[in-house]
Amino acid sequence: MTRATLLLALLAGAVTSARADVWQRAIATTDASGDRYAKSLQDGDHYVTQANAHGLSRARTASLVDQAIRAYRDAAAARPDEAEPYFRIATVLDSFYINCEPRFGGWQPLTCPSRARPNLARAKETVEALDAFEARAPLDPRINEVLFERAILRTKLVDAARSRDEVRRQLEGALADYTALIERADPVNGPSDPIVWGNLAETYMMLGRTDEAIGAYEAAIRKGGDTSVHYGLAVALDRDERTAEALEVIRRQGPHAFEEFKLRYSLQEVFYVPAGEEYYYLALISEAFGYTTDAITQWRLFLQSGAHPEFQHRAKAHLDALLAEQKASRPRRGERPSPFD
Repeated sequence: MTRATLLLALLAGAVTSARADVWQRAIATTDASGDRYAKSLQDGDHYVTQANAHGLSRARTASLVDQAIRAYRDAAAARPDEAEPYFRIATVLDSFYINCEPRFGGWQPLTCPSRARPNLARAKETVEALDAFEARAPLDPRINEVLFERAILRTKLVDAARSRDEVRRQLEGALADYTALIERADPVNGPSDPIVWGNLAETYMMLGRTDEAIGAYEAAIRKGGDTSVHYGLAVALDRDERTAEALEVIRRQGPHAFEEFKLRYSLQEVFYVPAGEEYYYLALISEAFGYTTDAITQWRLFLQSGAHPEFQHRAKAHLDALLAEQKASRPRRGERPSPFD
């Protein structure tokens, strides 16, 4: 079940057994905190229903969402040990600010950000709400349904991190989510999703754990990983100083796959963190296909970005070799280039 489906279930009044248990406990409670808890949840749902109406302005939608979140937080304050308010906060934030799947009639709320400029502040709130939900209900089955998205959000938050410690914390959180997805997969069919394995590999690489990244990329490829996974393996191999193998992995995909990859990247279907990491990929792929000028440009951009200081020396080695090769192949002054060049 997707988050959008969960939101619609809230709006329609249909609840899972887990939510039904929460409501039953709330209704059965006669003390003041129980009454406040139940009313706040109902108020939050009411505001969400209003925010979901078609034709609202962006400001009105945002205001109603904020009121819903305040109501859910009031419920959490009334019953600090309850997990449900935090799940509803995460669901609403996701539906209006993160994924924004189309509502009835195919429209999206005006609060939806563009893919190119995700709302990282709301993403942070969503992750924090999901963490609070899991801390209070670690066995709730809905945790498994949000692990992948939470891992993606943690990865995107790397670009908003203000310290290396925060970067590492986000990446280690993403790593834990991907690992949990794999460990909790169907024991009969196994964790066969190549996207999960590919993202796990990318996370290992961002943490500087190159050997584990290579192993995860190879697992993703065995499970049917696409071109971007092969490129990820190539980058990991190159950073492990196995450049010949890396370039061969890229060449086996062919130039057409590179064009498709660039299109997917331009459409934000593939993203890399931290900012600047994408240049390493583009540089290595360009170098593999002999696009020397492009490769030199991309290697320089990677170095200028300051991304991954631990791999800057590898980029510098590539750049120096290409500049030397370019200089050696340049015709001397007055000398005509060979017609076979």
